[in-house]
Amino acid sequence: MSDRLSELNGCGELSKLSELDRALLDCVQRGIPLEPCPYAVVAQAVSSEARTAGPSEGVSEAQVIERLRALLQARVLRRIGPVFDSRALGYTGTLCGAEVRPNALETVAGAVGSYPGVTHSYEREDDFNLWFTLLAPNRESVTTTVNEITRHDGVERLIELPIERQFKIDVRFRLSQGGRTPGRPTPGDESPDRAAPSDRAAPAARDRAIIRVLQDGLPLETRPFERLAERCSAAGVAIGADELLAELERYRAVGYLRRVGGAVAHRRAGIRGNGMVVWQLPERRSDELGARVAEFDEVTHCYRRRPAEGWPYNLYAMVHAPTRAECLERVAEIDAAIGGHPHRVLFSRREFKKSSMRYFCEERVKNNVRE
Repeated sequence: MSDRLSELNGCGELSKLSELDRALLDCVQRGIPLEPCPYAVVAQAVSSEARTAGPSEGVSEAQVIERLRALLQARVLRRIGPVFDSRALGYTGTLCGAEVRPNALETVAGAVGSYPGVTHSYEREDDFNLWFTLLAPNRESVTTTVNEITRHDGVERLIELPIERQFKIDVRFRLSQGGRTPGRPTPGDESPDRAAPSDRAAPAARDRAIIRVLQDGLPLETRPFERLAERCSAAGVAIGADELLAELERYRAVGYLRRVGGAVAHRRAGIRGNGMVVWQLPERRSDELGARVAEFDEVTHCYRRRPAEGWPYNLYAMVHAPTRAECLERVAEIDAAIGGHPHRVLFSRREFKKSSMRYFCEERVKNNVRE
C-alpha cells in the first residue's frame, strides 16, 4: 500500500488508480450502508462486483479501510461521511457571480473564502470571473453577506442568482471500467418515502447537536458508528451506536440526510473537463427542459435560477468529463437533446475554495450541552 500511496500522491490521474481502487471509489460514492460494520459490507459489495467482471480474489474489510485511508491521504478522496440536504436542515443558499478587477481577484477571492457559508469559490472564464456558492441559516444572513462582498474593493459588479427549482444534485463519478454509474440511485441509497418539504419538521436541538458531530466524517475503523456515538455523548447527547444508526435512518427518511458516502476529488481522479453551463430557456419550458438535462449522467448539478439584469440565463448545470474537449462534446449533445438554446460554458480556471458546509456551528454551547 505504501507504494500505491506514493504513486497516487501528486499524480491525480485515473490511469494511476488500480481497478480495485476505482471499484472501491465507485462503491463508497454510491453510499456506505448504515450497518454496525459498514466497511465489511463494502468489502463484500466490491468483491461481488469484481467477481462479476472475471476471476478475482475477495477483498477484506481491513483492505477496504487501508485503501480508503490511502486514497484520503493522496487527496483522491476528499472525505467520507454524511451528505446532508441543506434546505431540509433549514438553510438557504444562493449562487453569485462577480466581475472583479484582475489585479484584485486573489484578494477578493480570499475575502470571499473567509466567510464560513461560502463552500465553493472559483475563477471562471467570463467577465464575471469569480463565482461562489453561499449557504446561511436564513435569507437575511445571505443578503447581509452578499452586500458585504459587493462592497469589497475590486468588485465591479455582482449578480445573485437564487435557486427557483432543483432538478438534480448528485456529485458522484463513475471511475471503474464498466462499473455502475454512481449517479444512478441503488437500492437502499435513497429513501423512497422522504417527507415533502411542507411536511418536514425542522431539526430539533438534539438533532442539531448530533449533526454537528456527524459532519466531522465517518471514522476509518471496524465499528465507526460506535466511535461517533461516543463523540455525541462527549458533546452532551447520550446515545448508543444502535440508537445513532436508527436516528440516521430517520434522518434519511425525513430528508435531512441524502446518504453516507465518499466524495471524490474529481480533478485528482482525472476528471478535468468541468464546465458550468448556463442556458437561456423559454420560461414556459424551463421545467420540462431542466428535467431533461438532469437525466444525463455527466450532469451532477442542475437548477433553475432567477435571472439577473444583464444576465438572462435561467438554467444551470455542472457537466463533467475527462477533458475539456469531451466536456464540450457532452454539452453539445445535451443542448441538441433539448432542442438547441442560447448557452455558455464557463470553465473553471482556479479553485479558490471547496469545502463541506458546517451546519449549526453558529449555535452557542449552553450549560455544557450543545443546543
